[in-house]
Amino acid sequence: MNNMKRSARRVFWFLALCFFLLLGYLGKLALVDKQEISTSSYNIRLRNDMEGIQRGDILDKDGEVLATSTQLEDGSYQRSYERARMAAHLTGYSSVGKTGVEAAANFQMMKPHMELIQRIMGLVTKEDPKGNDVVLTVDMDIQSVAGNLLGNAKGAIVVMEPSTGRVLALQAYPDFDPNTVERDWDTLINSEDTPLVNRATQGIYPPGSTFKIITALAAMEYYPNWKDFTYNCQGEVEFEDKVIHCYKNRVHGLVDMKGAMAGSCNCYFAALAKEIGADNLRKEMEKCGLLSAYGFDLTYSKSVMHLNKKSSESELVETAIGQGKTSVSPLYMAMLISAVANEGIMMRPYCIDHMQHYTGNSGKPRVPKKMMEICTPEEAVVLNEMLIDVVENGTGQAAQVRGVTVAGKTGTAENATGKDHSWFVGYAPAENPRVAVAVVIENADAHGSATPIAGKVLQAALEKTAE
Repeated sequence: MNNMKRSARRVFWFLALCFFLLLGYLGKLALVDKQEISTSSYNIRLRNDMEGIQRGDILDKDGEVLATSTQLEDGSYQRSYERARMAAHLTGYSSVGKTGVEAAANFQMMKPHMELIQRIMGLVTKEDPKGNDVVLTVDMDIQSVAGNLLGNAKGAIVVMEPSTGRVLALQAYPDFDPNTVERDWDTLINSEDTPLVNRATQGIYPPGSTFKIITALAAMEYYPNWKDFTYNCQGEVEFEDKVIHCYKNRVHGLVDMKGAMAGSCNCYFAALAKEIGADNLRKEMEKCGLLSAYGFDLTYSKSVMHLNKKSSESELVETAIGQGKTSVSPLYMAMLISAVANEGIMMRPYCIDHMQHYTGNSGKPRVPKKMMEICTPEEAVVLNEMLIDVVENGTGQAAQVRGVTVAGKTGTAENATGKDHSWFVGYAPAENPRVAVAVVIENADAHGSATPIAGKVLQAALEKTAE
């Protein structure tokens, strides 16, 4: 009898455990994974709009309509994109599946506010209920400047407000016309240029010398004598089985961190990495959010890194100068440089600000959220001074803006499949940053440097945010 009771208790607790595990899993689906599920391209509900509801519009921060629906004679709705290619990767498309904001805010755009009242009114007006409009943080004036400057160069530009994480522009090329995606589908998906890929959020590249920002922070954190560390650069140096070259084998001579940052001296930062150590550099990369989930509204690619305490000296020095097996997106680099501008606080990025109801009334605006602290305010001040010197006296002079102090870092990333990529990350005004930018240009020899483009984008963004 006692054995039967023990067996019954075991069965009871086993079933209870299964019940709570199932409950926990359902809770995870509802609370944690809902965004990923609702915007997944495999979710067939995204391919079928609810009948009898007019899809809400997509608007920029100033109310400019980027996407809207018009009713056809047969009663169905056709989606049109007023700025077409200029905002293609941002709005995405709603035809052969959904991408971009069309996917991220799909249910809100198909969810009528006060639906019963709208349906009663529709009996008189003969109009279908309308879903919520989506108001973005993006400023189409800045977005357009970024798009025009990018031109036909493969790459991406991300403009961000450092203090909030609000994305002011998100531009990528090659692009596409969201009005004709269904017609052009076979061409788009078979193109070697991958125009449907949003390079601003999904493209991942070696960060090149922009990564030296993280290496510098690692030295401040883990190498007490970093202020006194100098290196006599002769243009190249061998570490284990890897020869590190400065750009065009330039000889920088005796440099400290400030001079090495301004001149983008690879030899200095490679030598500094040996003092920091692979394990500590990896810790700093993690502290800077390299492997973190951003929770961004649009689909994005996570950064890639393989450095660990068992890594070879060659892997360590390559990583320290932004080469090797580390890859990042322009979105991440905009977040990183924004954190430096924001006294070490990295904010969670977002591009959807709020919903707007059919009455014109706005829903609650998004509340900016702190993501992590990548460094102390004191370390950010030191780094800020170095980055100002990069633009005023070093490799970033082409990013200067008249009458404004700009801070930033250039980068040249070796590309195994072609010519080098060009990077620039920066912010302005350096004394009280309002805007930050990350620019990457693929195969830059053919299309020019990212640095002057970044300067012009910063200037346009500063003029617009000053209004």
